[in-house]
Amino acid sequence: MESPPNKALNLLKRAEHILKLDTLYIAKGSVWTTLSFLIGTLASLVTMVAYGNFLSRETYGTYNYLLSLGASLSFLTLSGTSFGVLRAVSRGYENVVPVALRLQLKYNLIAVATVLSVAIYYGYKGNMLFAFSLLLLAIAYPLAEAFHIYVQVLNGRKRFDLLTKLTSILTLIGTIATVLTLLVTQSILNLIAVYATTSLLPSVFLYWYVTKNIDKTSPDEEQLKEMKRTAFHFTGAGLVGTAAQYIDKILLFQVAGPAALAVYGFATAGPDRLRSFLKNAMSITLPRLAQSSLEQIRQVVYKRIALSMLFGFGVALIYWFLAPYLFKLLLPRYLDAILYTQVLALSLIAAPVVIYVGSIFAGQNMLRGNYALSIGTQIIRITLFVILGWKWQIWGLVFAYLSASILNAILSIIIWEIEARRLIRKNE
Repeated sequence: MESPPNKALNLLKRAEHILKLDTLYIAKGSVWTTLSFLIGTLASLVTMVAYGNFLSRETYGTYNYLLSLGASLSFLTLSGTSFGVLRAVSRGYENVVPVALRLQLKYNLIAVATVLSVAIYYGYKGNMLFAFSLLLLAIAYPLAEAFHIYVQVLNGRKRFDLLTKLTSILTLIGTIATVLTLLVTQSILNLIAVYATTSLLPSVFLYWYVTKNIDKTSPDEEQLKEMKRTAFHFTGAGLVGTAAQYIDKILLFQVAGPAALAVYGFATAGPDRLRSFLKNAMSITLPRLAQSSLEQIRQVVYKRIALSMLFGFGVALIYWFLAPYLFKLLLPRYLDAILYTQVLALSLIAAPVVIYVGSIFAGQNMLRGNYALSIGTQIIRITLFVILGWKWQIWGLVFAYLSASILNAILSIIIWEIEARRLIRKNE
């Protein structure tokens, strides 16, 4: 009689033939990404419950605004380095990693200066809470971003198991520190200080741990050149996106105040977390996409997009039904956020399309496609958020969120078709 493990293995092999997917590889990676998501979600849930029950709406809204403002002002980090590192490590060129870190630390000083200048402005205006909060975030955001490339090193090595273990430890440290702080104080500045510390210091340690035995020889000049080219181009394409990512929260704080932002923040927390899960689950395909030819990808791209959308639909449906029970049980002071979060969950159906097409562009180093996708999707996002959010506040932002998700999925497919056909004709 065939054992259960052998049955599962044979089932995965049959599915591989039908779906044209490396199902065994995906299954192994998915176990770890799912575990990482569950631990991260549990930790996020604990902190959200603590925020929702220990802080007033005005306090939490102001705290959320400061984190969003600091992150949006850090848009000048050389964030595209992560794509260059992942691509290099996937192809066996790990000795570019120390050079990538030095490069990112150097250019991230621009982001430090940008956030500091705004902190000085608030200090000059007499708002010392905003000034000192942004001072802390000016150090934490850009430097943590640089050391965070350890994640891409592990992704490139396909060490999803070790990545899950390390990021879970980091998440738990941040959660415990935040909850303990909330038990003794509701000071926004203290919460910002804890957030900054637990973002930066563990990232520095984990970078050292992951790369301590890395090849220190001088990297091949051609590989180094490609890493830098990828880093600068993907950073350039993503500059608008970093600011756009937080435009809804910054805008809502300005037009409706911190209390409205608190409601919106809790409404978006679940869908945002699930979107991160979809992104992490699909990140296991990045090393394989980097190793595949464009023709190979083109043969299966729409089947994989359809499967990813089906998966997104399942996630959205489950969250839609669970959300009312979760809010009533854990966040009874924010029941007015339930309908908002249910509508926002519908965006998870289209979200995987942009994620997957973006992964293809990153894996194949399709710079033109990445520029068009990043800039195009963020222009749509900013335009909808500003127009609808300014006029209808929370509901305007909710419909802008959902509309942007659908329009961006359509745009990503159009850009993929144009770029794939152009490159295939060029290579013929």
